[in-house]
Amino acid sequence: MRMDDSAGQASGDTIRLGLLAPLSGLVGMYGEEIIRAASIACDEVNAEGGVLGLPLELVSADDGSFPASAVPAALGLVDFSGCAALIGNLLTHSRIAVADKVAGQRRVPYLNFAFYAGGIASRYFFHFSALPNQQIDKMIAWAASRLGQKMFFAGNNYEWPRGSIDAAKRALIRVGGEPVGEVYLPFDADARAIDAMLDEVRQSGADVFVPYFAGANQIAVLKRFAERGLKRQMAAVMGHFDDLMASLLPEDAREGLYGCNTYFMSVDTARNRRLLAALARRPGVDSLWPQGNGLLTNFGEGAYLCVHAFAQAARAAGSLETDKLLAALEYVIVNGPQGTVVMDAASHHAAVSCFLAQCGRDGGFRILERFGCHAPMMPERYVQAAAPVPSSQVSLRGRSHSAEGIDSDQVQQILTLVDMAVLSVDEEGVIIDANPAACEMFAYTADEMAGMPVHQLLPPALRQPHAGMLKQFIASGDVIRRMASRGNVTGCRKDGSCFPLEISIAKFRKGERWTLIATLHDVSVQMRTQEELLWSATHDALTGLANRALLLERLERALQRSRRTGAGLALLFVDLDNFKLINDTHGHGIGDQLIQAIAARLLTQLRPGDTVARFAGDEFVVLCEQVARPEDISALAERINAALREEVRLDGLALGCTASIGIAIGSGRQHLADDLLRSADIAMHAVKQKGRDGWRFFNDSLHGQARQRFSIIQGLRSAIEREELHARYQPIVDADGVRVVGAELLLRWHAAGGEIPPAQFIPIAESCGAIVAIGYWVFRQACLAEADWRRRWGADAPYVSVNLSARQLDEARLADEFGRILRETGADPARILLEVTETALMADIDVNLKVLQALNALGLRVAVDDFGTGYSSLAQLTRLPVEVLKIDRAFVDGIGRKQQDVTLIRAIIGLGKALGLKLVAEGVESGEQLQTLRQLGCDLIQGYLFHRPMPLDALQSVVEHSLSAARDAVQPCQQGEGGGDPR
Repeated sequence: MRMDDSAGQASGDTIRLGLLAPLSGLVGMYGEEIIRAASIACDEVNAEGGVLGLPLELVSADDGSFPASAVPAALGLVDFSGCAALIGNLLTHSRIAVADKVAGQRRVPYLNFAFYAGGIASRYFFHFSALPNQQIDKMIAWAASRLGQKMFFAGNNYEWPRGSIDAAKRALIRVGGEPVGEVYLPFDADARAIDAMLDEVRQSGADVFVPYFAGANQIAVLKRFAERGLKRQMAAVMGHFDDLMASLLPEDAREGLYGCNTYFMSVDTARNRRLLAALARRPGVDSLWPQGNGLLTNFGEGAYLCVHAFAQAARAAGSLETDKLLAALEYVIVNGPQGTVVMDAASHHAAVSCFLAQCGRDGGFRILERFGCHAPMMPERYVQAAAPVPSSQVSLRGRSHSAEGIDSDQVQQILTLVDMAVLSVDEEGVIIDANPAACEMFAYTADEMAGMPVHQLLPPALRQPHAGMLKQFIASGDVIRRMASRGNVTGCRKDGSCFPLEISIAKFRKGERWTLIATLHDVSVQMRTQEELLWSATHDALTGLANRALLLERLERALQRSRRTGAGLALLFVDLDNFKLINDTHGHGIGDQLIQAIAARLLTQLRPGDTVARFAGDEFVVLCEQVARPEDISALAERINAALREEVRLDGLALGCTASIGIAIGSGRQHLADDLLRSADIAMHAVKQKGRDGWRFFNDSLHGQARQRFSIIQGLRSAIEREELHARYQPIVDADGVRVVGAELLLRWHAAGGEIPPAQFIPIAESCGAIVAIGYWVFRQACLAEADWRRRWGADAPYVSVNLSARQLDEARLADEFGRILRETGADPARILLEVTETALMADIDVNLKVLQALNALGLRVAVDDFGTGYSSLAQLTRLPVEVLKIDRAFVDGIGRKQQDVTLIRAIIGLGKALGLKLVAEGVESGEQLQTLRQLGCDLIQGYLFHRPMPLDALQSVVEHSLSAARDAVQPCQQGEGGGDPR
């Protein structure tokens, strides 16, 4: 306890005013600043003649930031220092304890200088700072209109943050906004807990982060918020960010943060200029912040107001007699640094001004909004709590009240041993006794709990409702109300922290009085489990991102906001390219790590307020609101593409995984959620078809293509049954162009509306899975043709070549089905050649090797189609049961125009010959191409130069003609070269 240097009078010659300042503990950073401001006020009062003819002496004591130290400090100021009134405390739970245990019992006026949510109802309590309607409501409405309507709230687990956040959420909902997260941490939260919370903040898609942490906790949170780059992702707006807090943050961390307070040093009033001038003259102050160490916050300004309010009230009352002083305090009007402050007699809360400001890099604040002076309004959360509840002043019975038999030795022994919190309470709601488990639960000693109103074990907002419930229970015919029928309530520990409770209550009559027995169970673990289950239902376990369900919920809310405001929104459908290949090649463990790395990269690219969700295995969706220009969204897509092109290093592997991004822009006034999702998906597939690794906006043209795609998918499902599929055959001839040695089966679809080109329906069939059934039909046609040709021409019959897609290779029963079809048709597998593209083969070489080996075991031959366009190596090629290489038409087309294509063809033929493979050139259309291929040693030719694809009957005529021509040739083919074996 210390006497301020503004007064050196003996106690008998002064009027003492007690100041509870946090000189230590969680908010100890404010202690000296509060004392300094109060001392300036005390000097001003004394310069004006003091109080009642005597100097005003300020006596300060350290409240320690917690009730356990604040109450003894307050009692010392009143009982030992003879203070006529108290000013304080900074933290709500300390303030509540002092109001009840000191001001109420000692009948001492208690003037509060720090904002709070509004939970104290006492004739001795006077509030000179902001209630939510004066500060929080204004701050939230301003932030929602300028920064975005999605907000994440977090704070310490005690009454002020919970009450403030409750008020803030109500204010946000009133203006059509959405709370997207709410987390409470204990006072001793470590760096890991803060980081875990910020993980949720980062993944929430919030536009605004609203932290309500006390003192040092707030500093730690804001530092990590900046260090993790979250300032680029969202704004931070606070109801208690001030000049002192800014001075304790690095420049990068404080720049751009928003604060909403009743006072900033930059407030321009004559009274504030006078106060700051006095501050600059104080010992130890070199100059004013941000140039020097002279700091003042709304807490110091509040203490300054309280000193002047007390002096003014004492002068008006003409006495320090309690009732007169209280009456005078109800009508004080103080000309303060913030402006005029007027006490409301009915509520004991003052009308105060409020300002919204933004912190600069230098730590100074620029006022952005002056909300003006507003009358106080008790929050809905505390309306019922405004009525008085039983206080310990009138109920200090202690344990003596339990002498009517309830505390017999046997009962006491049982209660001591039972592993459950038990309280005995009289019919006025005063605790008679508490067993050790109850004392441990609430962190009070048994002596402290005896005689305490049981309602004090609840937060202020619940105390009056609980008192009414207790009276109702006593008056009812019920003897017991069990936990299951009462639901959960919130308990309040001695340090002010809150926790969920289940309570059962019973009563019995002893003489003329009722005694109540309450059993209490801390359900924190169960509540955390429920929260974890809820989180799991709305989030992706692997990445922590919103899942499909939560994304759809947020999309609906975004559309509702868009309908109301007219603002645009956008969806980006992000589908990873070739993720399946990586997952299958390197295993699911690497695949999971890659998904996590990609999710983290996506989060770093978002605009403020954007939400990213994991929609499916390798699909992500980004939801963007407040979209004014499509260019902003295309820039976001560019950033995402660029970020994902960078290699990801995992377990020594350098992995690349690009993305195809489809974008849909819309409005709640024109679109539904399904419309936007479908449009973004269509645009994404358009990117896939164009080569992947890019982005595209949805448009009407794509819509038409999507309708056509849907029509094709629907038609493919019944094309076989309607006999709309037809086989065409393109002959493959020897290098002389004389004899037909084989024919490639090519699929045609004659739909009801006309023929659909293979280039159009084959990729769709592969993507929708219809290619599997179609592939079996095609293979059956090939087998039927082979069997027929062999019956017709014997050993001279051409072989049949059939295309096999990558999707078919993934089919587990492929070999079994092909074997069944071979048996049913009687086809010779040795005369059937399966063509697989080089790209499809290399997609998963190990898996495909097993499939091809199983097919080869049936006797089927394998060819690599479009050879030279993929990434196969010689080692990989020798592992595969391949007998034919087909030279891609793109290389053949370059003959005569690109020498490098001729060089490539020469290399491919050389490789094939070295491995003992046959070479087939496809797409041959000119004599020059044919001549070059002959010279390079190509075995077989396929192309329009000789034959176009044709129906089966036309092919028969071509084969008959070729066989006749072969017989008439001057030099007949040697045995083994003229047959239909592709070998």
